Amino acid sequence: MKISEIGLGCSGFGNLYSEIDISETKEIINTAYNNGIKYFDTAPHYGAGLSERRLGVDISDLPREDIVISTKVGRLLKPNDPKNLSPITADGFVNAAPFNRVLDYTYDGIMRSVEDSLQRLGTNKINILNIHDVGKETLGNEYNQHFKDAMSSGFKALGELKSAGVVDAIGLGCNEWEIMEETFKYADFDVFMLAGRYTLLEQSPIERFFPECLKRNISIIDVGIFNSGIMATGPTENAMYNYAPASDEIKNKVAKIYKICDAFGVNPIAAAIQFPHFHPVVCSTAIGVRKAKNLKADLELFNAKIPHEFWVELLEQDLIHPLSPIK
Repeated sequence: MKISEIGLGCSGFGNLYSEIDISETKEIINTAYNNGIKYFDTAPHYGAGLSERRLGVDISDLPREDIVISTKVGRLLKPNDPKNLSPITADGFVNAAPFNRVLDYTYDGIMRSVEDSLQRLGTNKINILNIHDVGKETLGNEYNQHFKDAMSSGFKALGELKSAGVVDAIGLGCNEWEIMEETFKYADFDVFMLAGRYTLLEQSPIERFFPECLKRNISIIDVGIFNSGIMATGPTENAMYNYAPASDEIKNKVAKIYKICDAFGVNPIAAAIQFPHFHPVVCSTAIGVRKAKNLKADLELFNAKIPHEFWVELLEQDLIHPLSPIK
């Protein structure tokens, strides 16, 4: 499957943190497509179906064979109290659709989820289907049962969907690569969507996990490349890392990276966008924006010239892992 090096993450289309107008999402999609971005990622979780519905409308006049769509399974959407038609604000999504999210990684749950997603997206095929957030950090005490469901009957459902041609590729998406590594015992995936763990700030999977993915011919779609914001904002007082206020240790490391960026005249955002692509296991990075002009700016930074000496300096200062490819 061909996939554009830069993809568009559509969590913002589900009103993540604040509302976004449908006219803005349409402009973002058109800007992406006209600038070579043909990969769009969404999920039922994003705005309780709102992101999928908006994406479906926005891509309806694009050639379907030209684009790659990924969505996710693991949460079914159930209508909330019919006496209360007001939108729900939960999990960071403001005025989302009036549905409650119910975790379900079983065969039946995944089949139902895919059927619903196809309707919301207005398509008869999902190019990449990822099991969503089946990690310990997200599920807590419920992890063992949900992981068991996902690796048994859930994986069976993914296999049948792929064999039937409803899905082209199957994978798993979360921010814990250790969970992805655990799946090697039970399942054979095509792709992993890894959030926030292989970035300019952090390279924890590079020693063990990435080499194994290369051996197994599993690609990585790298997301969360700004580590919840701090790599884009810098070490400000209110900087966020891993969905929480950044620690002093993290701020200090980011400050050192920013200092080297300044010394070489490199935009830190450009460095953050370009860095993951040096690794051969990474096939794409998906970035999210709320304005079309911001997407254009990110694409310019992706193509900006960065001197090789900049990356060498980061290595020599022990600010990136010594195994990190830098060209």
